[in-house]
Amino acid sequence: MKNLKYMSIDSAQTLREAVFELRFAEKAEKDAAQYVAAELLDDVDVHDAIHVLFGCSTNLRDEVIAHVWTVFGTTMKMKDMARVNLHKDHRQVLSNIGHGRVLKTWAWAVPQITSVILRAVKMKRRWPVEEYSSFLDQRLCDIRKSFNIHPLPSSGGGNISSGAALRSVRTHAS
Repeated sequence: MKNLKYMSIDSAQTLREAVFELRFAEKAEKDAAQYVAAELLDDVDVHDAIHVLFGCSTNLRDEVIAHVWTVFGTTMKMKDMARVNLHKDHRQVLSNIGHGRVLKTWAWAVPQITSVILRAVKMKRRWPVEEYSSFLDQRLCDIRKSFNIHPLPSSGGGNISSGAALRSVRTHAS
């Protein structure tokens, strides 16, 4: 697959353009509503923005990293994360991947997780997920500079690999 522009720390794409790029690369360029339960649509939009802002693809390792960035680099509340993680669609994704594989990925990602936590501590402030839509037309490089966001180097050379994304549950299960 091609390299993605949003993975570059100095990407001049707007957040909106970068989210579109992520979704297009994941072959999900259409509205997530056709794949995801209605009650999760806003959460998916925010999660996609987190992937983009923090330079994560949607391979399993980067899904783990995006979750760590969410906890330490954003204002997302744990109760909101739990609501999504306990939803049947999210549980189905984990089942499709395999719980053992997910746990193994978390274990192997410990060095990257540690690096993300250290990078998040150095941010000027946490990215406010509740203000997500106000950032859509801002350039990634400007947002990253404003918050002092320094994404990890890509695990896949800027490539994306769907299957770990919540949006994929219905497309692969149907």
